[in-house]
Amino acid sequence: MQLPITLATSEPEPDVAVVCLDAGEDRDHHPNQAEILLLIEVSYSTLQIDRREKALIYARANIAEYWILDLAGRQAYIYRTPAPGGYQYEIVVADNTAIRMLAFPEIEISFSELFLPV
Repeated sequence: MQLPITLATSEPEPDVAVVCLDAGEDRDHHPNQAEILLLIEVSYSTLQIDRREKALIYARANIAEYWILDLAGRQAYIYRTPAPGGYQYEIVVADNTAIRMLAFPEIEISFSELFLPV
């Protein structure tokens, strides 16, 4: 959590990075874009930066999936299908929606598990 990842042009520090690591590999580097399955930003006051700037950086790095948890709005932004101009797929979810990661479609995450009760 909040550790750097290595992209071609920067080393951002997402709030959560779900990565695929080779168990036999010596871990002497930050995860790179080929190892990243999902990035998550938890946003309270940075929603516009997360949606515009960071989404474009992650899409250009070909990160398959990027989520923003909007604490103030109590909703999640799900971005998929990266392209040089940004993500091609965006969905906003709220309430009792269930979310599935592209990398682990058999695991269902309830929206209510992402946020503290009101």
